[in-house]
Amino acid sequence: MSQVRAQTAAMQVHDRLRQEIVTAALPPRMPLSEQELTARFGVSRTPIREALLKLAEEGLVDIYPQHGSFVSPIRLSDVYDAQFVRESLECSAIALAADRIDTVQAHQLSSVLDRQNAFHKVGDNDRFFDADEEMHATLMAIAGHPQVWRQVESAKAQMDRVRHLTVRRPLKRNAVLSEHQAIIDRVLQRDAAGAVDALRTHLRGVFQSVQVLVAENEAYFASESEATPPLRGRPVGMRR
Repeated sequence: MSQVRAQTAAMQVHDRLRQEIVTAALPPRMPLSEQELTARFGVSRTPIREALLKLAEEGLVDIYPQHGSFVSPIRLSDVYDAQFVRESLECSAIALAADRIDTVQAHQLSSVLDRQNAFHKVGDNDRFFDADEEMHATLMAIAGHPQVWRQVESAKAQMDRVRHLTVRRPLKRNAVLSEHQAIIDRVLQRDAAGAVDALRTHLRGVFQSVQVLVAENEAYFASESEATPPLRGRPVGMRR
């Protein structure tokens, strides 16, 4: 395998594993066997190790030398940092969106909410989540800063792990829809201050979600002694 092909394979493995970790298809603390991953993806161990290393650097995988790799438990400090980033950037953007929105954009926002409501009714959690993301990205675009959404996306992986676990609950989806409706209503009314307040309330809902999840499955979350990942550097034996 050439170096370019190895790098491409590592990126593909990384992207797939990252998605599965963030969506909880691979739950916290699940072991990640290099042998099983090489068989699953049909690649050598080199791209598997490179992918795991990058995931470790992102705080999604914990690598214990001589013991193996595991899906990281959810670290609350990372979740709260992500929430801070989202609130800071998105609240600034939504105030601009409320000032700038036009008729076409208003229709676009309403259509996203209609689709999300439809996905909720049929219990399609994945598409419900995607519509959630689309609404927030659309607001950022209306504000005139579509590329900033990429920064938000890169910062919120740990927060998204919590969101994917909670979106499975019909009551949570109902709450999200109500909050989204309140946000959109205020944007359409060009009420910048009201839109900021509604969005801030919505984004801070992750704090309550965490409390519920910790009470139900404490093992998904890191304890104080696990606050720092065991290894985010390059493990012995891992080479580029």
